[in-house]
Amino acid sequence: MAMSPEEKAAALALRKRVFVGEQGLFEASDEDEYDGDAIHINAWRDDTVLMGTVRCFPDRSDQGTWWGGRLAVDEAYRLRGVGVYLIEAAVEEMERLGTGRFLAWVQEQNVNLFRKLNWTTLEQKRIIQGREHYLMEAKLYVHDAQSHKRRRLAGS
Repeated sequence: MAMSPEEKAAALALRKRVFVGEQGLFEASDEDEYDGDAIHINAWRDDTVLMGTVRCFPDRSDQGTWWGGRLAVDEAYRLRGVGVYLIEAAVEEMERLGTGRFLAWVQEQNVNLFRKLNWTTLEQKRIIQGREHYLMEAKLYVHDAQSHKRRRLAGS
């Protein structure tokens, strides 16, 4: 997780390069009202190079729900498993927090990746920032202390 202001600033800078510079989804910045409450999970190489980031934030109207988003991987590290690592790390963090639901609006080109990682499509496409997105939900698990096994959370 991005623990320091410098780590969060690095995450925001990478997001800006990807969502403003490369994809043109935003004009100047992709930052919004959810960043203040967000957890940023970063993937570092040698503790100095930020390969990727994803943010998770609580739903303001549904206490048990969290949202994932702004998954960004530096161009030099794409197709190397960094995105998969970040998605899995975000799901594990939501499980650790005991979150009831974990949702994300996923860009169309990433839907199959999320499906391979056991996410379910809940809603067909919606245009967000000019791009097709699908509402998806992660399968969340908890550790069952009695059986010493993981089990699916009710409702996920």
